[in-house]
Amino acid sequence: SGFNLVFDSEQMNLMFLWKGEFASSDNGRFSMRGRDRVQFAPGIPFHRLPDGDALWPYKRKTDYLFPGDHGYQYRGYFLDATKRPTFMYEYGELKIEDFFMDGPHGFTRTLTFVAESATAFQFRAATAAKIAKKGNGQFQVDRLELRSSQDAEVRQAELQELLIPLELPAGKSTLTLEYRW
Repeated sequence: SGFNLVFDSEQMNLMFLWKGEFASSDNGRFSMRGRDRVQFAPGIPFHRLPDGDALWPYKRKTDYLFPGDHGYQYRGYFLDATKRPTFMYEYGELKIEDFFMDGPHGFTRTLTFVAESATAFQFRAATAAKIAKKGNGQFQVDRLELRSSQDAEVRQAELQELLIPLELPAGKSTLTLEYRW
């Protein structure tokens, strides 16, 4: 379908989306090819913000324990029959499977959570200079259209952040996002 992504297994986060050619590798350097790149902010995807003014955690130059010091553990990935990866990681007691399905207009992302007990936290779905709510779970994030199966809120920080408050029950639950650009 001509859609590509980069998932950062160190921070367990989506980093880039783009259209067209995949990438080239030269002397160990990865270079995205193609066009219409969308970049996501570095940092972890989930966090429990202590208050509305708290900064979202990100890796600093000498922060060698990040993101493990926030309860994250990468658990690898597996491939489906068409070689699409499902990334597996943990956030505290929560087990997460993160799957991207490409379609005619972009990606559908399905996050599957397995919680030992009920838990609540925020998911930072995107950051941008300007995020506009279009209604019905749809947001315009610069040139990216993002639709969420759960309601979200826009928070003003250094950039605007699209935060999805998650209150998960014990057991299995999912969150679905659609990315179009």
